[in-house]
Amino acid sequence: MNSYLKQIIALAMLWIITIGITAQPRISIFFDHVTEIARQEKISVKEAAQRVRNLGVEGIDVRVSTSEAQLNMLDSLEFMNASAIADINFVEGEQPEAEHQAIDFMKRHGYKRLLIIPGLLPKDAAPEKMEEVSGRIAAFVKKASKKGVEVMVEDYDNRRSPCYNTAALDHLFADSRKLRHVFDTGNYLYCGEDVMMALRHFLGKIRHVHLKDRKAMHDNASLPIGTGIVPLKEVIRELLNSGYKGWFTVEHFGSPSMLEYTTQSVANIQAAWEGTQKIM
Repeated sequence: MNSYLKQIIALAMLWIITIGITAQPRISIFFDHVTEIARQEKISVKEAAQRVRNLGVEGIDVRVSTSEAQLNMLDSLEFMNASAIADINFVEGEQPEAEHQAIDFMKRHGYKRLLIIPGLLPKDAAPEKMEEVSGRIAAFVKKASKKGVEVMVEDYDNRRSPCYNTAALDHLFADSRKLRHVFDTGNYLYCGEDVMMALRHFLGKIRHVHLKDRKAMHDNASLPIGTGIVPLKEVIRELLNSGYKGWFTVEHFGSPSMLEYTTQSVANIQAAWEGTQKIM
């Protein structure tokens, strides 16, 4: 083989690597799903985690209350830190203890991105209540960012949530320029919004993705990803075109067969990814 041909092959290989054709999606899962698999299948949590790992799931989303023993077990199976989750009820008022616990967990265990669940507003809450909550979130974001922690909120499937829809999230982001978004594909459908419109609206703020599928708008039952009405391939393509390199977390809380759902979801995500790569 002459040197010119070798150079052409080397450049072609570099181009393939650069555009990511050989790359695989970074798939994560909630640790809550792993423990549910263990319960349903009547196996240990470690065995459930190993089965999930064998499917090609590399990341884990944990709660800041996850025990040291459980974290060590996940480390032993070489799960990577996708995100941590903290319930910090800013609706009820200042939460210094919960804030400290969350930031301390992040620093001790090397997690960089924190999803906060800020509680639920009272029914018919006055606008002033939302202002108070938004201010508390903004103050926490400022505190956490000084510690190297990126705080995120997701579109949450409860109309009393301060993060319920695009308008509510716009309010929070307006009050905190460092606050970032976990884009949940199913929850925008739940509140009656178009998934792709919401995706494009928040594209610059998205740092993490929850892949969730639904049967129909306003339906809160989750399906295996890729079997409902979420345009999975279009979502992945739009994110990749934007330069997104983060995690795709499979989500189907309430599944009657979590291992089966997870197996199908992972396969569908990988197939959608491959189909997207062929088009790009």
